[in-house]
Amino acid sequence: MEKLLSTYIEEAMQFYAIGKGADFKAILEKGIATCMATYSTYGQDLYTAYSLLATYFSNHAFRVVKSRPAFQAMAINCFDQLESLRQQEDPHLQVTKGFLWMLSSSRAQDADALFISVLRKQPKNILALIGRACLAYNRQDYIGALGYFKSVLLIQSKGMADVWVGIGHCFWKMGEREKARLSFKIALEHDQCLNALLGLALIKFDQNDEQSYQEGKMLLTEAYNEDNRNPELLSIIAGMYYTDGNHEMACSFAGNAIKFTANKHIESRNYFQIAKSYHATDQFESAKNYYLLAAKAAPEGYILPLVGMAQMYLNDGELSKAKGCLESFLMFEPDEPVVMDLLAKIYIEEKCPENIDEAIEMLVKVVESASYRQNINSWLNLAFAYEQKRLWAQVVNAYQKAIYIYLSRGHQIPIEWLNNLANSQLMAKMPEKALDTLDDALSKCRVLNSEHKTTNLLSLQYNRGLVLEELNMFTQAVENYIAITKEYPSYHDCYLRLAVMAIQMNKHTQAIEHLKDILVEDNLNMTARTYMGDCFKGLSLDKFATFNYNMILARPSNFTNTYASMAMGNFCLEKLQNWLAEGNFRAARKQKEKALQCFAKVLDCNPKNLWAANGIGAVLSSCYNLSAGGAIFNQITEGGNKCIPAIINSAHIALVSGQYRLAIQTYERCLKNHLPKNSVDVMHYLAKALYNNGDTRMAKMWLLKVRHLVPQDPYVIFNLGLVIKKEAEDALALPRPQLDELMGLDGMLKMAFNLFHHVNLNHPKISVHLSAMYAEDCQNLITELVAKTIQARESQASDEDRIKVQRERIRDHEEHKHQQELQREEEERVRRENQKIQRKEVLERTRKIVSAPLASEMPKKSAGKGRAKKNQENGDGRSKNKSNSRSSNADKDQEDIEPLKEPKSKEFIDTDDDNSE
Repeated sequence: MEKLLSTYIEEAMQFYAIGKGADFKAILEKGIATCMATYSTYGQDLYTAYSLLATYFSNHAFRVVKSRPAFQAMAINCFDQLESLRQQEDPHLQVTKGFLWMLSSSRAQDADALFISVLRKQPKNILALIGRACLAYNRQDYIGALGYFKSVLLIQSKGMADVWVGIGHCFWKMGEREKARLSFKIALEHDQCLNALLGLALIKFDQNDEQSYQEGKMLLTEAYNEDNRNPELLSIIAGMYYTDGNHEMACSFAGNAIKFTANKHIESRNYFQIAKSYHATDQFESAKNYYLLAAKAAPEGYILPLVGMAQMYLNDGELSKAKGCLESFLMFEPDEPVVMDLLAKIYIEEKCPENIDEAIEMLVKVVESASYRQNINSWLNLAFAYEQKRLWAQVVNAYQKAIYIYLSRGHQIPIEWLNNLANSQLMAKMPEKALDTLDDALSKCRVLNSEHKTTNLLSLQYNRGLVLEELNMFTQAVENYIAITKEYPSYHDCYLRLAVMAIQMNKHTQAIEHLKDILVEDNLNMTARTYMGDCFKGLSLDKFATFNYNMILARPSNFTNTYASMAMGNFCLEKLQNWLAEGNFRAARKQKEKALQCFAKVLDCNPKNLWAANGIGAVLSSCYNLSAGGAIFNQITEGGNKCIPAIINSAHIALVSGQYRLAIQTYERCLKNHLPKNSVDVMHYLAKALYNNGDTRMAKMWLLKVRHLVPQDPYVIFNLGLVIKKEAEDALALPRPQLDELMGLDGMLKMAFNLFHHVNLNHPKISVHLSAMYAEDCQNLITELVAKTIQARESQASDEDRIKVQRERIRDHEEHKHQQELQREEEERVRRENQKIQRKEVLERTRKIVSAPLASEMPKKSAGKGRAKKNQENGDGRSKNKSNSRSSNADKDQEDIEPLKEPKSKEFIDTDDDNSE
């Protein structure tokens, strides 16, 4: 008779009870495969069999790390079979499946959903609560995880040891170290739990004192004696040996941890540990390999191996790969100061303008962080970054901060730092402070007995000469350079500075002597040759200038000397312009080719060299290709105001093209914002533009300024005479010139005549015929001026007579108007007096009328007659007596008074003032 599936289940459970898991699994699988006949409880038995297998596979997936993927697959298959049976969901199986999903980080949400589903039906399901706590801990929600663990303790007051371990880890992550320690101790009281021992050991290590450290080591030893294959324990012991400097033991324990785990995080962490040990012992190749293994095994979010790889790449000089690793790290941890400091250093070494701003931003964040605020290297890196941006004030501040921190730690400042600070102060237009810094550095350097004392002294003394030049203390600078040459005769830079100062003072002969001192020892010094060519060019010795420039250009290895190529290009450009002026177009064509070749060589070395591009534009413009030259100048000026010659050349193009207003504006802007106030050439061009624009008065003003600066320049003298002559012609061409202007023109024309006469006699470079013709024109203008002046005087006299007559007429008219006004006022006064007299007469008549008796209205009574008679006898009937009479008789006879009230209110004017109106 065929056995029922329930029988197989009972046999399997018997094997499981005695610890024979393989037989348990085999019997269940055999029962499922062989028992195909159905019976009343077959469905329930099949469900039970798959449930037991799913639980078995899930348990082994947790325990057997190396075979975890296989056990996970088999458990998932069992769960799929259970779902197909459509039995009522078992909370225990749902929890088991949830823990299985927890093994895959990608299925964490599915696991959480299963736990939530179980807790809705069974709110006190301890395993579901523990599962949710673990998931919350993994996503760093330590408060939430702590809440779930505490819920477990509310259900089961004694609690499991692992629950207290979980609570301890939550407290530790939250910074509650004492509470974490107590939780781990409670876990140990419940059970000799390995994880509790590890937690207590980590807390001891975190206290950073020797006693706690030794206690932590003892706890790890105890844990190791319990379980010497726990990968987490082995990882911690490896880290302990790394801290002790025992890198061999660290590598051994880390390797064992990798052997006994399939957890990618633990595996990557231990590869990283081994790499750090190799790194610490300078075994860079092995360290690099293990860093790569750690990065490959690292789960998402574990990025520490990237920093080690970047360090290895930096050691090998592979900046791009190191930069990629650090940038990937910052995508996860954008505010990590160590990584930002390393990446900023790479950006600085690459000298890429696009990344320097980002490097500065990162370094500012680093030095503002609490842990790196006193980091000297970060401040120095920030100074280097600011140097590339030429933000010299910020460079000085960064150096000063680094020096301050270094001094506060009791160290002596390196001389190199002081030298760099002085150079930065010089570039930041703080020469006085730079001089003080260099003097301080020199005094310290003379006392020290360092390996680089001689080199440092030489650099400091040379830089001191540069500062003295900036302070216009040329005598002291010359003495400083001469003192250096006496002690170090082969230090050619001092001779070059002496030559440059001589050139600046137009002492070209003296500069040549200094340059010869260099060429005696180093005939191939191209910088000296370049300055020598400049000196000969300044002395108009074109043959010797050409010789020196050709020596430079004849050496292909020196084509990288952009200054020499620029100097030769400018020399050829000047010769080109001279040949064009003389009409020698064949020679001009050769100079054009040479100039373009020199400027092109500079652009090959540095495509962003604006001065070379400006030179090419100048060559094309000189050869009358104004459109191409103007396009080059415009392209340069659109990028900013760095190349002032290009801006001036664009103004020249506008001048030649007849755009005088644009040329005037450009010249004025250059003189105001970019050039010294005494830029003679630009002032001269501005005067020319004003002259062509018809503004001869302003042109004369600028030429007078120019002549004040260069009084013997024949071109300035000639042009000044030309402007004066033009201004006089314009004034004389007016239909009615003013006499005052004509009187002033006499002196101006005489001065113009003298200027042309002076040029005619002393400066044959300017056309003698032209200056003589203009001088004759001035004489003719003077003659015309005399006639114009006489005419203007006569016109002015007639105008004055006419004005005098007009003024007399106006005065007579005003006098007549005044008399009329007086007459009107007199008539008005008389009218007002007549009105006043008439008013008085009216008032007098009114008073008499009011004072007269009203016979027609008197009542025919004796008392009334007596009062009327009395008023008649009193004559004028004074108002006071009438009032008294009325008052005394008021109570006696009211009927006699009533007829008097009505005429009083209508006709009586109550006033005693004769002047009342």
